[in-house]
Amino acid sequence: MDLKIREAVKIALDRLDDLSQWDSLIINRREPFTYRAFTFVGDDRICLHKFDPCSEESAFMHPHPWPSEMMVLSGVYEMWVGHSKDLNSKPESVIDVTLSSGSVYKMHNELSWHSVRPLTTSYSIMINGLPWKEKHSKAPTTKGKDLDKFTQEELRNHLDSFRSKLKKEDELVTI
Repeated sequence: MDLKIREAVKIALDRLDDLSQWDSLIINRREPFTYRAFTFVGDDRICLHKFDPCSEESAFMHPHPWPSEMMVLSGVYEMWVGHSKDLNSKPESVIDVTLSSGSVYKMHNELSWHSVRPLTTSYSIMINGLPWKEKHSKAPTTKGKDLDKFTQEELRNHLDSFRSKLKKEDELVTI
């Protein structure tokens, strides 16, 4: 993963007005429901996520199939973090944290797990690189799941909802 989160903020801002640069997914078969718009920069993918609140019991625990870095742009969510001993094991709990605007975290190990439980509607930006050479057997994928995508109007509204959040974060960096 070559792209860094601060660079991703700038690139996303620059691309918000060009719908042809973005694709989307509505991930609503597990919680929290996730509304994702994404664009590619080389092999890296920038995702703009909106999460709906959910209960602690329904927050989806998972490892990622690729290295990633995330920043919370607005809202608040609790995150459970775990670690498994190998690529087939279930995780052991490591820590529970509460994250809000400006929080940044990275998942750079294929044995790391997390679950996100939004306490409010939450917005984040994520970048991810190419899949691990050996990914965890429990790492989910959206491929082949026939998930819905945004209409053009929904995509426009989703991207517009990120404009002020990304701009605020970009201004904090340049001050």
